[in-house]
Amino acid sequence: MSKQPVLNCLTIVSFLLVAAACAGPPTEAMTAAEQSISDAVEAEVDKYAPAEYEAAAAELEKAKGHMAAEEYSDAKAAAENTMALVEAASQEAVVQKELQKREVMETLRAFADRMIGLSNTVENTSGRTARELAQEINEFKGVFEPQVNELVSSEKWHDLKTVLEEANMLADSFEERAGG
Repeated sequence: MSKQPVLNCLTIVSFLLVAAACAGPPTEAMTAAEQSISDAVEAEVDKYAPAEYEAAAAELEKAKGHMAAEEYSDAKAAAENTMALVEAASQEAVVQKELQKREVMETLRAFADRMIGLSNTVENTSGRTARELAQEINEFKGVFEPQVNELVSSEKWHDLKTVLEEANMLADSFEERAGG
């Protein structure tokens, strides 16, 4: 058997190893992965699909680790995987955002009804304490309504949910003071 085919194979393998070792860092893939994470945060994917977002962010950290270790093919693969995970997280965030919108709008309607009932209760009560409470409720409404309108118009459902939770706690206090 001739040694030539074996030498040819070894030459090809050596060439491939050298080529792989000489491959530069995947800066374009890393930049794209970092940008996709940044875009996801701006689109609030981290709020609406936190588990999926965290998986993508962890994959980016993995890619950065590979870059630091000069494991460029692994870094590129992790960067590309980051972008795929961000895409999946973004799709999940769209679904969750719509679900949260529906939930928040329902909660907002219930809260509005609650405040109307509370206002009616206070209006039908006389005395200085009732007048002070009515004034507090009106001041609250003056701050709350523009804030809600801004959050609804900017479709910040996650933030609106938080505001409503706080508003309901304040309404509890108002009701307690109104004797309800």
